[in-house]
Amino acid sequence: MLKDLLRPAALLSHVLVLTVVVVCIGLGQWQLDRLAQVRANNALLEERLEASALDLADLVDEPVDEAALEYRRVRARGTFRPHEEVLQRGQEHPGQTGFAVLTPLELERGGVVLVRRGTVPATMDQPPVEAAAPPVGVVEVEGILERPVPQPGFGPRDADEGLLERVFNPDTARLDRQVEGTLYPMILRLQPGPVGPGGDTDHEPAFDALPVPPRPPVLDEANHLSYALQWHAFGTIALVTYATWLWQRHRRRDVDPEGVRTPQEAGRPG
Repeated sequence: MLKDLLRPAALLSHVLVLTVVVVCIGLGQWQLDRLAQVRANNALLEERLEASALDLADLVDEPVDEAALEYRRVRARGTFRPHEEVLQRGQEHPGQTGFAVLTPLELERGGVVLVRRGTVPATMDQPPVEAAAPPVGVVEVEGILERPVPQPGFGPRDADEGLLERVFNPDTARLDRQVEGTLYPMILRLQPGPVGPGGDTDHEPAFDALPVPPRPPVLDEANHLSYALQWHAFGTIALVTYATWLWQRHRRRDVDPEGVRTPQEAGRPG
């Protein structure tokens, strides 16, 4: 049997099968690594969502570390500027596509932050959206910080010049050019609940109110574990199937085509 296994054709088939096995195991391990990353990110997200809110005004003059501030809960007090509002394309609105409403909030203690207030139907494509107007006067809002999205190297891009009313990407560096004052480089994403004059937090907005508030971040592990198990199973099946085929092929070589035992086998004691 060893001689058969070392034939050039057999060696080639061994290499091919082992390559398939190694690739399957490698993909399975990659999915497990991705699962570990997702779990670590979810744990960090959960920790930051449960932490007490920071005052955004205390962060405005500090160096911005996007990785350290992402998902941090913050509160801000100021006045909305609906005349500088922009809409983000391709956002999910209940039952349809729509726009995200991004409205600058002028902070009482200086500076401006872009607030993701929620979504409106795609038919409401002209800012400021009157049916989703922000509260008038001084308000207090609370939410989490999210990173801006710079203009991509390829794909849909926003114009480099001119006034933007609708954007593909919430690029604070680009929008800073058309907002009076200094725009904070991260976006404040409101969480369901309370935006009102004086920071009224006694009630949730109605479901049909506009804009529909952003959903809370989802702590989801996706399908990484099931994909990892599938890839490892594919590798195991390939190896076992090949080993079984080799064994059966070796057994058939000891029997003639008519099923008669070879002389060597016939001479062996039963």
